[in-house]
Amino acid sequence: MSDYIVIGGGFAGLSAAAHLSASGKKVELIEASQKLGGRAYSLIDKPTGNIIDNGQHIIMGCYTNTIHFFRMIGAQNNLIFQDKLKVNFLEPHFQKRILEAGPGVYPFNLAAGLLRYKALSLKNRILLLKFFLVLPLSSNRDLSRMSIYEWLLQENQNEKIIKAFWEILAAGALNTSLHKGSAKVFKEILLEIFFKGNKAATIILPKEGLTESYCNNAAEFIINRGGKIFPGEQVNRLNAEGNRVKSIVTNRRNIKDFKYVISAVPFYSLQRVLPENNLITDPGFEYSSILTVHIWLKNNKLDKPFYGLIDSDIHWIFNHGNHLTLVRSDADELMEKSKEAIFALAEKELFRYCFIEKEDITDYRVIKEKRATFIPSNEILYKRPGPATRLSNLAIAGDWTNTGLPSTIESAVKSGRLAAEFYA
Repeated sequence: MSDYIVIGGGFAGLSAAAHLSASGKKVELIEASQKLGGRAYSLIDKPTGNIIDNGQHIIMGCYTNTIHFFRMIGAQNNLIFQDKLKVNFLEPHFQKRILEAGPGVYPFNLAAGLLRYKALSLKNRILLLKFFLVLPLSSNRDLSRMSIYEWLLQENQNEKIIKAFWEILAAGALNTSLHKGSAKVFKEILLEIFFKGNKAATIILPKEGLTESYCNNAAEFIINRGGKIFPGEQVNRLNAEGNRVKSIVTNRRNIKDFKYVISAVPFYSLQRVLPENNLITDPGFEYSSILTVHIWLKNNKLDKPFYGLIDSDIHWIFNHGNHLTLVRSDADELMEKSKEAIFALAEKELFRYCFIEKEDITDYRVIKEKRATFIPSNEILYKRPGPATRLSNLAIAGDWTNTGLPSTIESAVKSGRLAAEFYA
């Protein structure tokens, strides 16, 4: 008999199972796919033999739950940590605009970095700094009624500042447009990034693919502590009697020997398997997509690990040596385009920003994640559920639950910890 059945092998499920295993609980983890990782995994690109991610993911220094999780499973050496915040931005014609924390002590070094960010005029840099100075004083009640865009305009952030700074930051942090995202959620993220110490604003990248960076370590950690992992097993139904889950019906078996269940799958997947009279209230999620284009080059002229593109249809370029990963967050308008049309867009932007020509490109792959994250709008601000459900032995986890964070890796990992602690 297992103490816990964890359904879902993404960040949330692996976090829940690892935290339970660390406290000595017997755990079975069931994952419908043959691979672990959920929406954050890597695969081998057969034509090139390279390991590529389904979408590039970054971790920030303020992701305390994620960093603890990596350390707990022994995967901290799979990450590259910045010593201080440094982002290389590009404007067309390979014009470099660096945002970098200055010398000296926190928070003056971050302020100095903003004042040296030459993608903006001196006047606009001062307006940007003024925004951060009054940020902690902003009313949460007022912001819960405003979009990010409305808030920025209210605080004298003009279109040039928005294009050169806020659009890229909001897209990366929330995967949504400034017009849809909640100003309150964005404020809370900004406080975490810029007001929690010198390391909070730093960017952390995986050394290898995502599967190699955390999935393998997490699986080994769980199994070495007596846990079991069942890939390729699809949960079809949760059967309840009274206020408890009594059995879990999968495509392979009918599981009855367990004490507790933690579901760590997306909301729409959970709804399909719950008993009809125990449905979780639908918060009314809308979803946002992420577009990833992997491009292989004959000769790679780029020498930085990643770049942000200012006022581009592509937000980020990640440099893997023999190939580049281009990422567009909030990519709904591109989802219905053909792979050929998307590649043509990526090719155009690579030339416009980096002088990489068509003849330099040897191959490409396009990956679409249509429901990558939910949109953190004001409408769902107070509707996200916590780990408890109407069934006394069923807890839920996932980046969509009420972690106080948008749909990020940190939210997923935190939700797994909260669900594990709920019945501990």
